[in-house]
Amino acid sequence: MITLSCSCGSAGSTRRHPLRGMSADERAALIRDAFSVSGGFLALEVDASWHPGSDEPAEGCVVLADLDSLDASAGLDAAGAKAIRDLLEIGHVRGQALPAPVEVGSVRFRVAPADEFGPAIAYLVTEGTETLLDATVPVPHPDLLAELVALHRDRGTDALVRVDALAGVTGLATAIVRVRGERGAAVA
Repeated sequence: MITLSCSCGSAGSTRRHPLRGMSADERAALIRDAFSVSGGFLALEVDASWHPGSDEPAEGCVVLADLDSLDASAGLDAAGAKAIRDLLEIGHVRGQALPAPVEVGSVRFRVAPADEFGPAIAYLVTEGTETLLDATVPVPHPDLLAELVALHRDRGTDALVRVDALAGVTGLATAIVRVRGERGAAVA
């Protein structure tokens, strides 16, 4: 079952398949240009004919079809299916690569597709069950994961919490620069 969602709020599911009849190479090309790919899941922007629900799509609607690796590789031979499943493990949002998670002691830094209809990446930093930072950045942008890890190394978890507080107002990159420039920041 393929999940369909629209920026207007409509959602639904279908047994129709947006990749049906395509070769592994054609599917691979779509996956490389997809809205997002992460952890074996694909969000593919589809045309208005896929609009979920009974409402007609508005001009500004963005319709996404969410497929897992089984859906994305359905109907292919074993080699083609494996190639598609492998490709779905290379995370990106609109072509911008998602770096692998980083763990520093009990602090975990993760980058994933943002849960929105515009191309964006979410930076999430947690320590155990506590969220230290959760910020969304539009794509494209420079990768900020290494800067967040370095800030944590130099200034500790309090600096990440401060970045989180500023990021919604200034943007994540500017918040990192501001917190790095603050005097008297705590050291881990």
